[in-house]
Amino acid sequence: MTDRLKHWWAGLSARERWLVGIAAVLAFGVLAWGLGRPVAAAFIDLENRHRAAIEREGRVAAKIALIGTRPANTVAANVDAGAIDQFLQQSASEIGLTLDRNEARGTRQAAIAVAAARAPVLTDWLASLEAQGFVIDQLTITPAADGTVGMTADLRKTGR
Repeated sequence: MTDRLKHWWAGLSARERWLVGIAAVLAFGVLAWGLGRPVAAAFIDLENRHRAAIEREGRVAAKIALIGTRPANTVAANVDAGAIDQFLQQSASEIGLTLDRNEARGTRQAAIAVAAARAPVLTDWLASLEAQGFVIDQLTITPAADGTVGMTADLRKTGR
């Protein structure tokens, strides 16, 4: 077989050898791209799935810790009458949320709004507020085109 290829190669002119060599290099490049691209996509997908799994594990661990350490005297009952908006602002900023609206309505109520946040972070924060004694009277969550959500809510603290 190699003798036949050697004789065939020897029978080609210099110009034909150049053209066959260039064609072989191009064919090798297309073949390498055709095999390499799915492999690279698989590794990228694997990395994204791993990152999402680690994030989910962290959220689950935080929820377990929240369930296990429920205080006898809730934070909401200890918040001063004039400091509900300050408490909500501090609580949101601790986890990286920005409150676009934070209005105290009386001594035990507040209206808040978040323009853009990731849905799991926002819902976990609202769940932690409920665990601390806040009640969500009204909640509106609207999805955005970029994968985030916006939220408006009316909260009140309980006296328990």
